[in-house]
Amino acid sequence: MSHTIEFQATTGAGNVEVNVTMSFEADKYTSWAENIDMVTFNGMDIMGLMTEEQFSELEAQGMEAIKAQREWEVVNYEP
Repeated sequence: MSHTIEFQATTGAGNVEVNVTMSFEADKYTSWAENIDMVTFNGMDIMGLMTEEQFSELEAQGMEAIKAQREWEVVNYEP
């Protein structure tokens, strides 16, 4: 099942705050195929301006955001 998460993260030497949209596949056990779809700063898409290092940092922050969201869903599950 395909999911999307949006989160705020910091990147770059000045720890600039950006908005990140990330998609991923998930079942009830794990997630996979995580992919950053868009990175915006002040409403402008800046994905083409990022270095590989910045992109990797944002992917790591995205993985943490996905993990936190999935843990929250387990704790707050209501059938």
